[in-house]
Amino acid sequence: MTLPRVKILINREKCYLCGSCVAVCPKEAIIIESEEWRFFQEKCIGCKFCILACPVGALTAKEVE
Repeated sequence: MTLPRVKILINREKCYLCGSCVAVCPKEAIIIESEEWRFFQEKCIGCKFCILACPVGALTAKEVE
């Protein structure tokens, strides 16, 4: 079974860069550097672990083709 491809979106007003999403991503598709949250679409496998790990609900997923 393959997961649908998704793009992870961030609500920057909610996010306080705690790193919970980074810690659970099995493909290192999210990084925090220089107080900036970055997502790498080409690495994402669509597991959505990052969304579940976010303590403030700052992440959502949008399906992509």
